[in-house]
Amino acid sequence: MRNCRFPIAGIFLSMLILCVFAGCKQYPKGVQDALAQAGDNAAELMAVMEHYRATDSLKYEAACFLVENMPYHYSAGTMNVPAGYAEFFSKVDSLCRVVPSIINNDSIKEVLAAEFSHLPQPVVTDAAVPDVKTVSKDFLFEVIDEAFYEWETSPLLQGMSFDEFKEAVLPYRAANEPITGDKEFYKEMMCNRLTVGVMSSIRQPVEQYKQYTDTMRKITRNFKAMSHIGPYDIFLPMFKSDCANLAAITCNIFRANGIPVVYEFTPQWEGWPEGHFWCSSPDSTGRYVPYTPPFNNLGEDWDLHLRFASKVYRRTYALNRETPVCLRGRNEHIPAALGSPTICDVTANYHECADISLPADFDPDGNRLAYLSLFNSQTAGHTNIVGWGTIDGDSVHYKNVPADILFFPTYVYGDGQVVGFGHPFILRKDVQTGHYAIQEIPRCDEAATVSLHILRKYPHKPHLVDYRRNLQGARLMASNSLGGKYETLLTIDSVGDTWKRFNVDSRKAYRYYRLETCDNSPLHIAEYEFLSCDDQGVKHGMPTPLSVFDADGSANAAVRGDEYMKIEGMPMWSSGPLFRNACDGNLDTYIESPWCGMSFDRPVRIAALQLYPRNARNGIEPGNTYQLLYYKDGEWIEHSVKESEYHYIDFDNVPGNTLYWVRNLTSGKDELPFFYIDGRQVFINEL
Repeated sequence: MRNCRFPIAGIFLSMLILCVFAGCKQYPKGVQDALAQAGDNAAELMAVMEHYRATDSLKYEAACFLVENMPYHYSAGTMNVPAGYAEFFSKVDSLCRVVPSIINNDSIKEVLAAEFSHLPQPVVTDAAVPDVKTVSKDFLFEVIDEAFYEWETSPLLQGMSFDEFKEAVLPYRAANEPITGDKEFYKEMMCNRLTVGVMSSIRQPVEQYKQYTDTMRKITRNFKAMSHIGPYDIFLPMFKSDCANLAAITCNIFRANGIPVVYEFTPQWEGWPEGHFWCSSPDSTGRYVPYTPPFNNLGEDWDLHLRFASKVYRRTYALNRETPVCLRGRNEHIPAALGSPTICDVTANYHECADISLPADFDPDGNRLAYLSLFNSQTAGHTNIVGWGTIDGDSVHYKNVPADILFFPTYVYGDGQVVGFGHPFILRKDVQTGHYAIQEIPRCDEAATVSLHILRKYPHKPHLVDYRRNLQGARLMASNSLGGKYETLLTIDSVGDTWKRFNVDSRKAYRYYRLETCDNSPLHIAEYEFLSCDDQGVKHGMPTPLSVFDADGSANAAVRGDEYMKIEGMPMWSSGPLFRNACDGNLDTYIESPWCGMSFDRPVRIAALQLYPRNARNGIEPGNTYQLLYYKDGEWIEHSVKESEYHYIDFDNVPGNTLYWVRNLTSGKDELPFFYIDGRQVFINEL
């Protein structure tokens, strides 16, 4: 097995130090290698191991484990968080206990926001700090003793093996986050909120964590955070792309409080160009179940998000010699997402997988690795590496390849250029035999042309589909008294992803109209309009035209001439300051309220309600310019560019039997390739 290569500057001086302080006592080879890299810090690390060697053999083994793997860990920067933050959030916590209604008290929240704004900013540097040269003996003593105390006393850790304990409880870090506190610090920060009652199930403290952080975030909703504030980030409105930070903070908090947890990630979703980071903890059967903290409990976001992960990795504390860092050739470039030697492939916990081999029809030029990539419109070459395989002669061997995901085989040339080889493929499982087979995408046939009727550039997003589904059963209510009894005029049957009109059979006139869900769950609406057959003496205008999806306009003939007019009143305050977002004429703004409505100066008759649900606007939009590309021999080739007139666009004489990609050159960024099967688009994440 090839070893990882790490700097050995100062190794002779370090070995001399070891002999002086340890009398050349023998440690495991990995520990000796780590001490050789520790420089002046070797004495600190040795003091820990010598203490436990004399007092506790299992703690000695834990100390050796931490020290041996320490060279593979570092802080990407430093952060010194002023003590005032601990005092401030302790006060907020006390207020929550004494005055539970603080969540709804805007005056108190304004006072707290003003006080928060005067706290000094953390002192931050971006200089990498290697653990092996900086972690002190006092810090390690505290880490080991506290971890063992939790192992012995926490009801969630009873029966846990030592090997599992070393990864799920013992480590003092989750990734490359700055070390801003030890286990005692994290225990003091959250223990009284996580360990309330008898912890019979891990779901209990995770739920308490979820509810407590949600309460704190409601209080701090209007706080202006100028920078990250270490572990207290979990109490603030989320920073953009902050899932890695929140998962790391959660790992440190949970481990310090006897809650087993590991840190996992995917380099990229199946149908989205970004990656994601989350936590995973064992359920009552010992199976590790994922969740995105602090917003979800175990498995709660599986259907909506985590099942769309591609390759999945766990960030471990121990070195894994089967990672690209350890397997690479002498000068081989490693992609940053896979550049840690402490990751472990756990894709099989998320997908049905198989090991496969592909022909290596390229010159490896000394490389020992090839890769699997996903389509990514935002990268050079339009692919993004998510997994690796080993080159063996004329073949590349890949492990844990998930089924039903379109992969592009790639290798890295020179100092980082990603080059495709072979053909994109999907791994298919025969449901009858259980056998897997590699299905390559068809080769482009420029002689056999097809016509494409395009409705979208990106598939429907699952959370938006759920929001639209939640609108089913919503009721349009009307009354002539703001606080009086409301009469039901309409019940929503179904909602699409664009404008839809609902006729209202009512001969009575009302001043107040409101749309509400039947279970008080939020309405996710971007726009709504009330339509009438005449102006009725109030401000009015033309309703928004309905969408046309067919060339003859038969899908919605009303666009050719509309007998209705839009009547305008005053939006009623529903819940929150953004209640006007659903009638501001902007399709990109929306409300998340249990109800919305409009009042009029006089009673008016409503003939129809028109709704536009919250929408990512990935359908074809009139007046936008679109580019069609097709895939041939490893390249995306432009077919043509056209401007759409309706909510569809047609392309004729397109090369057949391949992948297609439509780009909106006017606006938007969501894009995904698709096949054209039986006259409709099938996006690659729908396979």
